[in-house]
Amino acid sequence: MVKCAVFDLDGTLVDTSVDLGRATAYVLEQYGITPKWTAADYLSFVGNGAKKLVERAFEHKLGEDELNKAFEIFKLKYNEILNDNAHIYDGITDSLNVLKERGIKLAVVTNKPHQSALIMLEKLFGKDYFDFIIGASEDRPKKPDPYSVNSALSNLGCSPDEALYFGDSDVDIQTAENAGIKSVACSWGFRAVETLSLADVIISHPSQIKDVLQ
Repeated sequence: MVKCAVFDLDGTLVDTSVDLGRATAYVLEQYGITPKWTAADYLSFVGNGAKKLVERAFEHKLGEDELNKAFEIFKLKYNEILNDNAHIYDGITDSLNVLKERGIKLAVVTNKPHQSALIMLEKLFGKDYFDFIIGASEDRPKKPDPYSVNSALSNLGCSPDEALYFGDSDVDIQTAENAGIKSVACSWGFRAVETLSLADVIISHPSQIKDVLQ
């Protein structure tokens, strides 16, 4: 019996693609670089955390100190604009409300910086909508390490066989595998469906979330 549903954030619950791209382009411009990346390129850079997004946008040409500086610029800019264009995917709220009515606990596990995730989720879903939220910080490993998922399950009192993990990328599928949880790939997100073949289940619309947990 499923008692907990764990969700990735970017590309799974919320379309954040426009503002992630804008913030990354802004950082490049601060370094005198004319952004050459397309929207699809920015999406391909997402998944392993915002710092890795910046590193990939600079084509791995920055040393560690300079990368850290660029990442700080990114965080400041992104926190200014993170809710400018972000929106919940159609059908997400309806499905999540059904899960809540069934008594299923909802967690968000994301590689987005923790404070940014809290701000976004409260703005879009309301305060305390989710039972547990954990984002990235410098003092804990990022997905696909299972640390954050394990923290969510522990906090919610669920074992891996009582949970499902929903995400839109190969990073999410690997995270679920590392945590011993069944993975549900969401093909409406940032990755092509062909990259999601290793998931236990693939769904194509948010309305199917509630059906997977029946």
